[in-house]
Amino acid sequence: MSILCALFLLPCALLLDKVFEEPRPSLHPVCWMGRAAAFWEQTLRPVRGPVLRGYAAGFLALCCMLGCFVLPAMLLVSACAALHPVAGFAAAAVCVWVCLAPHCLARHARAVQAPLHRGNLEEARTKLSCIVGRETARLDKYAVARACVESVAENCTDGVLGTLFWACAGFVLAGPELAAGLAIAQRVANTLDALWGYRNECYLHFGCCAARADDVFNYLPARLALPCICLACHFVTDASAKNAWKVGCAFHNAHESPNSAWGEATFAGALHLRLGGPATYAGTVIAHPWLGTGSPDAEPGDIAAAIDLMLATTWTCALLLSLVMGLAKAC
Repeated sequence: MSILCALFLLPCALLLDKVFEEPRPSLHPVCWMGRAAAFWEQTLRPVRGPVLRGYAAGFLALCCMLGCFVLPAMLLVSACAALHPVAGFAAAAVCVWVCLAPHCLARHARAVQAPLHRGNLEEARTKLSCIVGRETARLDKYAVARACVESVAENCTDGVLGTLFWACAGFVLAGPELAAGLAIAQRVANTLDALWGYRNECYLHFGCCAARADDVFNYLPARLALPCICLACHFVTDASAKNAWKVGCAFHNAHESPNSAWGEATFAGALHLRLGGPATYAGTVIAHPWLGTGSPDAEPGDIAAAIDLMLATTWTCALLLSLVMGLAKAC
């Protein structure tokens, strides 16, 4: 049973995502994370005080968030496993599923692609604003398509591959309970980084621990992304595995983030694009580096190719990690 659980845990979680996509907001744990984060921030973040107090409050808030979500998930899987091993497997698969969002990501990206393909730039900008943090009101059609491709590439790593990797690591170390726990922990860190990981006066100190935790959780998955994307290129029309490897290796350290460029640069090479570049956030232009050697003028078709590559990468990674899990249990 343990070997079957190892081999099918991640594929079952992805099948749940394909069939059901995401739970509705009232039942979605990530939405609960957002509300809990607001509560802990309001409760713990000091309005004024020494710098160290800000760091300490942020660390305590991170610990509270992990305790609120990781422990219940592990207890749920343990309780279900006590009833029957299949129930424990199902509970772990559900916990991994709710942390994944490849098909939701694909749906949001297609919502940008469709109006852009029709020539409705304003609608495309509006839809793009739902999945990126930058200002979209002045982006031309090429920049809208490029930003959408970047979002797909970035979320493929920290929103999908990160969850798969830590579920695999948890299962190998301690079975379904820890698989669920580490998958939830990675999603907590990723959610808090999106909410608190800003280098501004408000969050520079309070959000530091959450941002660093997200960096740690995504360190290995980001590096796993490069070979997985290259392998997935063989299943996507017009995607170049050779160029993906070349550009990914050349530009993986080009971004100011320690993890972002691994996936984005490899996507850029696979699709013969140049991604990144300056972007405006709340009126401030951030000079992000350019990644890749292709054209910066992305088209709606590039969004479709990015979606296909993201889904192929997701399944490639899941199957490889499932093999690792199966071999670990067999040994």
